[in-house]
Amino acid sequence: MAILLSLTPILTVSCVTKNADTASSEHQTSKEKKKKGLTVWFVKEKGEELELVEVPRAKTGNDPVEAAVSELLMGPDEEESSKGISSEIPRGTILLGIEKDGEKIELNLSKRFTAGGGPTSIQTRLDQLSKTVSRVAGDSKVYLSVEGERLSANQFDGLEIKQPIN
Repeated sequence: MAILLSLTPILTVSCVTKNADTASSEHQTSKEKKKKGLTVWFVKEKGEELELVEVPRAKTGNDPVEAAVSELLMGPDEEESSKGISSEIPRGTILLGIEKDGEKIELNLSKRFTAGGGPTSIQTRLDQLSKTVSRVAGDSKVYLSVEGERLSANQFDGLEIKQPIN
């Protein structure tokens, strides 16, 4: 009887350690999935300027470009916001559609994308979008339209709008 009682704590410790290891590996698997997902680009204040920061997101759906743009338009989550991460892209901007034609991808966003802000804000929005789609578009050229009209410098007081954006 004494032998059985003395083995009980050892068995209990072994079970606890194994469960902790399992939980740890599940956590690592979750982190690895995020790494294999998407990267979207938001902004964070650095002094008086905004710097672009990359944020990992889980890939949803089959189309990586659509998933990345959708994640970008959703903006930072609560945890990211609490760390000072934000987006220059106005809340309420909607992805109206994506057209693919061979090596060409046309993104069509709602007019909210261009609402408010000056040239610096518009350029930052374009930079966020460009960096986000560049990682997932491969060799495809990505063009940006707003409400079906391709963006051009004429719309923004001479701000240079490069097409394709990636």
